[in-house]
Amino acid sequence: MIGLLPLGVAAETWRVGPDEALRSVAEAAALARDGDSVEIVAATYVDDVAVWPQKRLTIRGVGGRPRLVAAGRVAEGKGIWVMRGDEVVVENIAFEGARGPNRNGSGIRHEEGALTVRNCVFRDNEMGILSANKLSLSLVVEDSEFSHGVLVTPRISHLLYAGRMSRLEVRGSYFHHGRVGHLLKSRARVNLIEYNRLTDEAEGQASYEMDFPDGGQVFLIGNLVRQSVGTENRRMISFGAEGLQHDDNVLVLASNTLVDDVPDGGEFVAVWSPERVKVVAVNNLLVGGCVGSVCPDAVFRRSLPDTSGETAAVEGEGNLQVVGVNTRAELEKRGFRPVAGKPWRVRPAGPEWFRGWALVPSREYTPPVGTRTLPGTGGRITVPGAFQP
Repeated sequence: MIGLLPLGVAAETWRVGPDEALRSVAEAAALARDGDSVEIVAATYVDDVAVWPQKRLTIRGVGGRPRLVAAGRVAEGKGIWVMRGDEVVVENIAFEGARGPNRNGSGIRHEEGALTVRNCVFRDNEMGILSANKLSLSLVVEDSEFSHGVLVTPRISHLLYAGRMSRLEVRGSYFHHGRVGHLLKSRARVNLIEYNRLTDEAEGQASYEMDFPDGGQVFLIGNLVRQSVGTENRRMISFGAEGLQHDDNVLVLASNTLVDDVPDGGEFVAVWSPERVKVVAVNNLLVGGCVGSVCPDAVFRRSLPDTSGETAAVEGEGNLQVVGVNTRAELEKRGFRPVAGKPWRVRPAGPEWFRGWALVPSREYTPPVGTRTLPGTGGRITVPGAFQP
C-alpha cells in the first residue's frame, strides 16, 4: 500500500546529542529513512546544518529545546535545514542566525511536500521560514515564535515568507520585532491565519504586519495585530499589492483586534484592484487609526483604497473602533481584553459562516504562544475583537 514502509522494515528512532552515538544533526539526516523519527537532545548545535529528503519523518527536540545556531553556515547556501520530503513534522527546535549568500538565509527552507512546524523558535534569521513557489506545497505552523529580523539591504527580511503554494495555516504563534520586512508574507492560494499575535513591539521596524501580495483566499480570525510607531509602512495589512494572481480573491477579517500606534493614524487594511476582491469584515475591534473627518461612516472604508483611490465594497457588521486615549490605555493594561459587563457600542453581528468557514472564533491566543478555548462564552462571543471578557 502507498505510504507504508517496505515489508519487514520497521521505522527507527535516531537520537542525536552530545552524549549519544550520533553527535550531529547532519549524521541523522544522512541515516534516517522514510517513516523514521529523529530526537535531538537539548543542547546548542553550531554549524550543524542538514538537508532532509525523507517522507513521513518526525523531528523533535527532547529534554528541552535544542538550539541550531548557523554561525555563518547554511545548507546549500539556503537554510539551516532544507526540507525536501513530504508529511514532515518538526517540533520543539530553535533556529538562529541564518545568513545566506543571496541574503535570504532561512531557519527552514521548505522546498517539497507538506510540512508542519510546531512549538519552534525562529530568531535572528534573514528569513525565518522561506518556501518555494510550488502549488504542491503546504505549510502548517502552530504555537511557534518568529522574531528579530535582520537588515539585509538591498533585500528584505521577512519572519515568515510562504511562496505560491496551495495552503498556509498559522495559529497560536507570536511574530515580533521585524526589521524593514514583513512579519508574515504569503503568496499561498488559501491562507488561514487564526489566534496569533503579530505585534511588532516598541523597538520593531516591520513594514506590513501581514502581506498577501498575490491575493487569494485569506481568512484572518481571532488575531491580535499591532503596528508600532517605528513601522516602515503606515498600512498594517496588505492584499494584492503586487497584482492578483489567483482566480478567487477573498479577504475575511473576523474577531480580530487591530491596534495602530502611528501617531497621526495609519491604515488598518489596504486592498488593490478592489473590484476583483470580496471583503468581509465582522466583529473586529479597531484601536486607534484614522479619526474624525478622515474616517467616513464605515470604519474599514478608508482603509481599503487601491492605488487609484477607489474603495473596496465591504460587507461589514459588528466592527467597533475606539480612539480615546483613556479607553486605549485602559485596554492596553489588560492586553486588549475587555472588562466583563462593561458596555460596548457595538454587539457582535454578521454571518457565522462564509463559504463553509466558521467566522465565530472557538479559541483565543495565549501568550507567549498557544491557544485556549474561549473562556466563559458558552460558545458565543459577546464583544468584538480577539479576546472575550
